[in-house]
Amino acid sequence: MKDTQDFKNALASWASGVTVVTTELDGKLYGLTASSFSSLSLDPPLVLVCIANSNRLPEMVRQSGRFTVSILARDQEHLSNHFARPGREPEDTLAPGEHQDTAVDVPALANAAGYVACEVHELVEQGDHTILIGRVVEAGADDQRAPLIYYRRGYGTVDKTPLPESAV
Repeated sequence: MKDTQDFKNALASWASGVTVVTTELDGKLYGLTASSFSSLSLDPPLVLVCIANSNRLPEMVRQSGRFTVSILARDQEHLSNHFARPGREPEDTLAPGEHQDTAVDVPALANAAGYVACEVHELVEQGDHTILIGRVVEAGADDQRAPLIYYRRGYGTVDKTPLPESAV
């Protein structure tokens, strides 16, 4: 493909949830915003998230063997923006905001719509990204929290208004 901008524009037409992937290594926490997240298998329970190789997260996950994916709620756009900033260093805490402990000792962001805590199942390098495949050890969701959505380079949320009968 000659024009990668056409490719990017086409992908921007795909609405996606917004997550923050966190890991811990040598007492330092690191988080990164990611929208390439998906379930992979129910048995065993596996998820995947794709991270650019230019980021430090894939190597930190490779070394730590664990990560947590927090599925952001609609009022957590500020967290998405914070963890999307380039050039951040691993931190002692996941500021801003609070977090909750998980079974893999990598925190999930507090008040998220949901989270999955994972041990590394496999890391696969493809092109300029690494696919983190995690075996889910723990998961949780808050049914009262609507997810944050990213679509055409902007944020939104899901409106649960039923479709008209003719559209179903």
